[in-house]
Amino acid sequence: MGQQPQTSSDAESKQEDEVSAQTPTQTEVPSTQTEFQKIIIGKYSIAAWYASPYPSEFKQGPDLYICERCLKYMRYRRSLDEHQCEDAFPRGQPVYEDMSTVLYEVDGKEHMLYCQNLCLLSKLFLDQKTIYYDIGGFLFYILLVKSFEDGRLKYSFAGYFSKEKVSVERNNLACILVLPPFRGQNYGQLLIELSYELTKLEKTTGGPEQPLSSQGFHSYRSYWRRALLRALLGELPSAARYLQKTAHVMRKHTHDWEQGQRIFSLERLSEITGMRIEDVLFTMDDLGLLQTWSGRHVVCIADEDIRKIVAERRIKLGLRIDYDGLLVAYETEPESESDSDDESSQSADSDASADESNNESDDN
Repeated sequence: MGQQPQTSSDAESKQEDEVSAQTPTQTEVPSTQTEFQKIIIGKYSIAAWYASPYPSEFKQGPDLYICERCLKYMRYRRSLDEHQCEDAFPRGQPVYEDMSTVLYEVDGKEHMLYCQNLCLLSKLFLDQKTIYYDIGGFLFYILLVKSFEDGRLKYSFAGYFSKEKVSVERNNLACILVLPPFRGQNYGQLLIELSYELTKLEKTTGGPEQPLSSQGFHSYRSYWRRALLRALLGELPSAARYLQKTAHVMRKHTHDWEQGQRIFSLERLSEITGMRIEDVLFTMDDLGLLQTWSGRHVVCIADEDIRKIVAERRIKLGLRIDYDGLLVAYETEPESESDSDDESSQSADSDASADESNNESDDN
């Protein structure tokens, strides 16, 4: 990836947890680059960071008013007050939901105007964003935050990530944004985690579009560390069966293998986490976990050594995602008869979210 390994603590600030892959920190944003002083969306008034190619007639006032349901933009407050939004909301297919958030998949080809408005809005906070209108080849994952007002459930637009429907570079994320009022609440990490879960559902591997900003790199490095260490410790649902099979096979080998020690290939770690193997390799090297065995790179390390790394670098292993909230199903591979009896208890836990889901997306 071209980054130099760093050994700093992984106890990143909340701001680093909420980064966009292409968004600088607010202190880096020169106010002279934007034509609006602020935008009004929902109950929030947000200072714009950069100029966005809205039509010129909408750039004559200090503020821009945006409907958070359809993202239509207006020049005047009275236009927003009189706006009767009849568009379906939320739109698209729900792919994830927990107690506080819901994520919808929106096809750029089917909802072109909405996605164009979304791109224009995001350009106010993303300096390097370049695609505004040619969005038919992208899927957009819209993050909505739940709240109750007057006893009624309300959804507020908080951010999104997008990805190409077909990516030669195996990018599972092209652009990511969390609006400033929603930062510091781990929504950025939730979007990153969901991008990898969707990748694993497709039985492939992927990663963010390159190059990453400095802030984006820190956010992804934090996630990569957590995901790989959790996989090594057997805490990822997709790792449970593999760990049992590995333990069974390794007991038949003649070399020393102790209880609590596991051997993973880089390819297997890539498969478990959904990460591109080059990102796995970088992170393993960053954590000092790479070894060679029989002429190939492997990770062979005891649980206590992994936990020592976690403690020394103050790495937080917890994930933001609630696996029970996935509304798309994991595709499970058929098991051999010899493995089915030993793995029945593990299967019940690791496949709980898959059994409960019933809204699998056609695009996934």
